[in-house]
Amino acid sequence: MLKSYLYIICRVGLITIVMFALLSLFSCRENESNQISGVVTDMSTGEPVGNAKVKFEITEIMQGSYNSAFSFFKETYTDSEGKFLIEFESRNFVKMRLEFSKDDYHSIYSTFEPEGVSSDYVVNGVIPKKSFISVKVHNAYPNNPDDVVKIRLQNINPECNVCCNSDYRFFYGAFVDTSFVCKVVGGDYITVNYISIHQEQSNVVESQVYCTPGDTVMFNCYY
Repeated sequence: MLKSYLYIICRVGLITIVMFALLSLFSCRENESNQISGVVTDMSTGEPVGNAKVKFEITEIMQGSYNSAFSFFKETYTDSEGKFLIEFESRNFVKMRLEFSKDDYHSIYSTFEPEGVSSDYVVNGVIPKKSFISVKVHNAYPNNPDDVVKIRLQNINPECNVCCNSDYRFFYGAFVDTSFVCKVVGGDYITVNYISIHQEQSNVVESQVYCTPGDTVMFNCYY
């Protein structure tokens, strides 16, 4: 009889220990830090970019209200191999966003949503070298109200989602004297194409332009 009691006590004690261990494991998992890791590389060369800033922003539900504006949460920098790691505790995040930036590069963003209470995320950043093109548009004398020109920039790296697209821009009328600026990828060649009708004469021009890293390239569209 004594052996039976001792056996039961041991079984109960063992079950209690196991349950306590499981509860502790789940509790730790609830409070475990989530991780966001990745590598930042140069868009043109594919080489890792060291000392790039990675800023972590979030939208969340606070006191029952949702604010859709992103707010700063945490930041870090990449190492010499372009790698980064951000750890954080779970909260009522609705959306998360990383901003990748560095001097002489255009900043880019990557937005994603939480996957669970404890999740690890891999988000890589591909950043383009900074460069701009300024296009001067001028309708030369003599001119008339029916003059028109359409301009577009082609062969811009499609990975650059902060750069200009290749849609035509239209300018109408006799007196056109304006300019526009576009973000482009430094070190790339792009094509400026414009078609004009001036004094009832049509003209097509296509020019290749080198985008100097860290600088603004000037292009004149005189028609």
